[in-house]
Amino acid sequence: MTFLFDLMAQGIQMLLVLALAPLLIGFIRKQKARLLRRKGPPIIQPWRDLIRLLRKEVVLAENASWLYRSAPYLIFAMTWVAASLVPTFATGLMFSWSADLIAIIALLGSARFFLALAGMDIGTSFGGIGSSREAMFGSLAEPATIMIVFTVSYIAGTTQLSEIAAYMAGNLGLRASVGMALVALLIVAIACRQSSNPSGADDGA
Repeated sequence: MTFLFDLMAQGIQMLLVLALAPLLIGFIRKQKARLLRRKGPPIIQPWRDLIRLLRKEVVLAENASWLYRSAPYLIFAMTWVAASLVPTFATGLMFSWSADLIAIIALLGSARFFLALAGMDIGTSFGGIGSSREAMFGSLAEPATIMIVFTVSYIAGTTQLSEIAAYMAGNLGLRASVGMALVALLIVAIACRQSSNPSGADDGA
């Protein structure tokens, strides 16, 4: 019974992450539009876009290899697993033993790597430009992320996320290093967001 309950809790965590991730993007777009004195799209717009895109016919280049066909599934799986391992809604879940910060960064870095490979697979100039842009942002964002991770891990004495969350919950004292790491994390998140949406065209009018 305990095994089934733990498995159910882990499954609920993964489903919540999957369901709320598009809503978080919609919320960010809405707030960004309001700061620019615009109305902005509805918060559920990312879900509408996903449903609309799923209805479209798949378009593949003639010279696309198996890598290009399988890259979207690999990228989705790696990103989903990395996000699901983060103790967002609960700690001590069934797979929390594998929720190591270094492993999560490796998963996200692997997803970026496969995205760059998929862009270069077809051999077009636009694909090469996109891949080089993705590699450039990765070379800047990932070392900064690792430094942030090591800062928090050094304070908590571990890279295991559940133990870090438990330590931070019991030690809420102000630390300059944690505050600077938080600011750095926000900057990295904004940079990664801009790399995936450089034009900002989907923020609404």
